[in-house]
Amino acid sequence: MPRVLVQLNSLALGGTQINAVDFAAAVAAHGYESVLVGPADTLPRGPSLFDIAKERAVKLETLDRPRSTVAGAIAMARLAKERHADLVHVYGSWTSRPAWWGPCLFGRRPLVLTVYEMAVDPMTPRHTELIVGTKYLEEEFAWRAGTTLISPPVDTSRDDPRAVSGDSFINRLGLNPGNLRVVMVTRLDEDMKAAAVQAAIQAVGANANPGVDLVIVGTGDAESRLRALAGKVNADQRRRAVVLTGPLADPRCAYAAADVLVGMGGSAARSLAFGKPLIVAGEAGWFRMFTPDNSAEHFRNSFWSPESMPDAVGELRKILHLLLTDARLREVLGRYGRDFAVGNFGLPAMALHLVDTYDRALRSTGVQSWARDLPLEIEHLRRRLRRNPGSATHRGAVQVSLPAAGAANLETEKTS
Repeated sequence: MPRVLVQLNSLALGGTQINAVDFAAAVAAHGYESVLVGPADTLPRGPSLFDIAKERAVKLETLDRPRSTVAGAIAMARLAKERHADLVHVYGSWTSRPAWWGPCLFGRRPLVLTVYEMAVDPMTPRHTELIVGTKYLEEEFAWRAGTTLISPPVDTSRDDPRAVSGDSFINRLGLNPGNLRVVMVTRLDEDMKAAAVQAAIQAVGANANPGVDLVIVGTGDAESRLRALAGKVNADQRRRAVVLTGPLADPRCAYAAADVLVGMGGSAARSLAFGKPLIVAGEAGWFRMFTPDNSAEHFRNSFWSPESMPDAVGELRKILHLLLTDARLREVLGRYGRDFAVGNFGLPAMALHLVDTYDRALRSTGVQSWARDLPLEIEHLRRRLRRNPGSATHRGAVQVSLPAAGAANLETEKTS
């Protein structure tokens, strides 16, 4: 059974990390054994990726964050050797360099990159398998051999309104079962996420409808600020109009309890799987209702937008009013969303695409393909030297010397 060393950027609960665990569990049925590693300093207090990995029976370990590319290359090469890895899979293009210089040095092992961000670092290796999560990135990199679109997957058998009830979630939070619930499952980070959450809190606050609750699941560096804003709305309405639950290792009950879901990226995709109407959120304060007429556009952009709008709060209020006052519309859009999810990003189908990518990487990777990216790496080092010539010279010299002098230190194996 081929073994895959999977490098993550975080051990916190986040869409990309959960996708990686789901993929590792799914490809096991196709003959690939995975071990995942992530930086120990990203392990949060409370629920973490370890909860997800344990439930999926996926191996997950911590790794001390290296202080340099060289240190990272050595650490990754050691891990790959100890775990008998045949292939290295890195999530995030900006962290691929240690793997390229370490366990994948001279093409000893294939390197597969998954970029579920909205842009690809221009210094990303060009002769490795690259997985992107949006149609527009697939189109942008059509010139690049080895670029594959694999949508962030949703396990539609687990994320199924028939398999999960939201009643216990509603009771645990002490919510009024008769109220309509708008739910967001999201990181509460200032970067990318907080603007949409803030607009949702303000929209519910402005509506002042005692029959509507906003429930927000997640944590992050903006949580304190957003809790304060929610507290003001609750004080003004003299009720718990906005409830922040904190993080949940398994938020399916929150999705199931919703009447309307607001989200972006992987959270938006899971919302559709639960058969609930979706309002797609953009990172800068932008909202659109997901409908059959615009579904292809939202899917192409992975349920995300960088755009803003002059009155995001007002636009969200209009969409919420339309959905919350029309049960038939909610039912129709929910049913369409469920069918869309099953057909376009169900985990079994996406896992087969990943297996094909792994198979292709194992067949085609070698020293020649690795060497084709050397000019790009040299250019990267030149740019570092130009940006910071005083402190980068020594580090740059060390990195340039690796192919000639440092390979034995990275990994004492025969190169085929």
